Amino acid sequence: MRNKRAVLAFCLVCFVVNEAQADVLATKEKANHLAFVLLSEARVPKGEKIASAFASIAPKGQRLSLRGSKTDKAAQTDILEFDLSSGGLVLIALMPVAVPNREADDAVQFSVSAMGTGWKLPVHKAHLVVSLRDVDGTLETLTQFTSLVAAVTEVSPAVGIYWGAAGATHDPKFFVSIVREGEGALPIMLWIGLSVAREKDGRRSLLSRGMKQLNLPDLLLLAPKSAGTEVLTTFWDFLNYLAEFGKPLPEGDTIGRSETERLPVHYVPSPIDPSIKVWRVELDPPTILRAPPR
Repeated sequence: MRNKRAVLAFCLVCFVVNEAQADVLATKEKANHLAFVLLSEARVPKGEKIASAFASIAPKGQRLSLRGSKTDKAAQTDILEFDLSSGGLVLIALMPVAVPNREADDAVQFSVSAMGTGWKLPVHKAHLVVSLRDVDGTLETLTQFTSLVAAVTEVSPAVGIYWGAAGATHDPKFFVSIVREGEGALPIMLWIGLSVAREKDGRRSLLSRGMKQLNLPDLLLLAPKSAGTEVLTTFWDFLNYLAEFGKPLPEGDTIGRSETERLPVHYVPSPIDPSIKVWRVELDPPTILRAPPR
């Protein structure tokens, strides 16, 4: 019964968030961004602190303006409303329960922040639903939203960030450091989950999770047995290139880690959902070199 109530409350909050945003932007094209800041205690940070932290993290000139706050008795939650200076309505809603069905806990395995570090998600007793509906759905706005989530994380008793579109839960220190120290680079590691497996022939396969939020296909990268940890750099470089390129590479096109390398791109069914196509790239043995993709 407790889990059923948690799920019901979660659905009510999402309904409240979406309904409020629809009222403001009903006549415009919208892209909805959503993330969950997992908390050690059920507490809403002050709106002024969120706005101040955002101003220190976000690209120069971007600001949050606090509209106000309200309490939704049906969902038993408090909601903060902000306007983003570049356009879009921000809503931050407190959920006084953990994310239902251990969804956030199970998603730790797909975060690069947990790979090789031993990081585990501490117990979370509540979470903040952070939502932005913008009017253009651009890469720039998604980057601003990521800065917003980092700002909320800094001023909250945060123990993790569940990026639902990636199916990945990140270490909060890792999340904030990527945003603050990114120096203008896309925070692609925060947007995308990573699944690693062994193929029957011994090769490693790396599968991205979440490129759909950029309206792009996920990447299946096959690496030889001899590949070292540098293959991760290649994986993120290829995804970053595609995100900046802004559209899928054509079937049979090539990509590489140097000006001379030509690795063909082929579209195949996803290993986890055969109804979806992913772009597959096979790395050549024996050496994985770090170099920008073409």
